Amino acid sequence: MYLPSATESAVEKETTTNKEVHRKNKENQKQDNCMATVDQKVTIDCPWSIYSTIIALTFCIPFNAKHSLLSAGKRKYVQVCVQNLSELCFQLSDNSLKNSADCTDLQLVPLNPESQQVIYSKQSIFFVWELKWTKELPLSLQCLFSVSFCPATSEEQSLTLKPFTYEFQVENFFTLYHVKTEIFPPLGAEYCKTGSLCSLEVSITRLVDLSEVDRDEALTESD
Repeated sequence: MYLPSATESAVEKETTTNKEVHRKNKENQKQDNCMATVDQKVTIDCPWSIYSTIIALTFCIPFNAKHSLLSAGKRKYVQVCVQNLSELCFQLSDNSLKNSADCTDLQLVPLNPESQQVIYSKQSIFFVWELKWTKELPLSLQCLFSVSFCPATSEEQSLTLKPFTYEFQVENFFTLYHVKTEIFPPLGAEYCKTGSLCSLEVSITRLVDLSEVDRDEALTESD
């Protein structure tokens, strides 16, 4: 996404005070948007002029993505979070997650709605896939996430944009511990009530069948 900015020729004509104000406004704009930016410069040369015009272009990345691995018993899930960093609203469609290694024993089953979704400014949307395997899980998983997007406004939906992609790798996704929590009401009470002091019991069980995998390297490299 391109955000217009002043040309260098125009900036050079400003006074020192105006330059400082322009720089602070630009920095504040980047901080408010919280968007990753890429600055480029384009030089325009005219055959009938000895001067070159330099135009500064600032391209902003509208989305930020991050992934996490979820476990529930013996079932595992890959979650991708897409955050809208821009001030615009977009319409997302055709989300997919592919395994770059093309492992035939592993399936990524989507648990997402097939309909289009609108992601508003500063909003995050989560996509989840369940991992299903027939033999055993590979040591690492190379994933490529892709989702198509376009501006949510009707007058700009005709724009053709490339899909947003996010590539990541998952390693050491062994289940090392089983965690169970339970809240108990106070002594003599039947239910938990607001304002009453209740006890929280947390049970952490180390899985014995993964003793060979439970090494120092696996513990330090795992989240």
